[in-house]
Amino acid sequence: SLCLYAASSVILALCYLTIPTVASDTPHTMRGKTRFAEGKSDKEILDHLLTAARYDKRLLPPVDGSLTVNISVLLLSLASPDESSLKYEVEFLLQQQWYDPRLRYANQSSYEYLNAIHHHEDIWIPDTYFIMHGDFKDPLIPMHFALRIYRNGTINYLMRRHLILSCQGRLNIFPFDDPLCSFALESISYEQSAIRYVWKNDEDTLRKSPSLTTLNAYLIQNQTITCPIKASWRGNYSCLKVDLIFTRDRAFYFTTVFIPGIILVTSSFITFWLEWNAVPARVMI
Repeated sequence: SLCLYAASSVILALCYLTIPTVASDTPHTMRGKTRFAEGKSDKEILDHLLTAARYDKRLLPPVDGSLTVNISVLLLSLASPDESSLKYEVEFLLQQQWYDPRLRYANQSSYEYLNAIHHHEDIWIPDTYFIMHGDFKDPLIPMHFALRIYRNGTINYLMRRHLILSCQGRLNIFPFDDPLCSFALESISYEQSAIRYVWKNDEDTLRKSPSLTTLNAYLIQNQTITCPIKASWRGNYSCLKVDLIFTRDRAFYFTTVFIPGIILVTSSFITFWLEWNAVPARVMI
């Protein structure tokens, strides 16, 4: 009986030691956050957070009131086909940031966020589209640069877009006009009561990349504003607007149009001071 008692004690001790190890590998919820054990990869955490039983990408993030989407734009390049064109090509990075409490988590990793770029089709993303006069440049599908999910549920989504804008100029004072190019961002299906777009950190101008390149496009001013309130048959939608004001290279027109034209006109008047029989001089002019 003594041997049986000792054997049962050893079995109980082994079971006691193995129970915490098994439980630590299973994610559990604490204060609204799903807690994971140390060593879990991004894929393992996201596979659990995005299971159909706890996450539905068709539904808006459950927040009080309307969902706030912070927008930021970083200019990468500006280009124009030629000096006299009213079409300008704009390439930029569009950053969208919002809060989704369903994706809050906690783990013991040293990384502050999850890299979810390969799960972007499984996560709810704002259906932002562009209102503009122009077209998209190939590729039409936006290039996804980054999709990060932070521990507090904040999602940071970064993508690159390339637009061709048809701008407004004043032909009566060409080439001394300053073309105005505008485009706006708006949700295609959610009204303002559901989604509200705001400029991140109340930025009133676009940020420019340190490696910003320009080709026949001279940007002199830009501003970021909210779209003016106006009646729409679609309803009341939150909208943000970007205004880009360009100028033309006036030195180009002086050297290629104005100065050659002045020389041509003034030289033609010299013929009036020549003798009527100075045929070689007239031919030379």
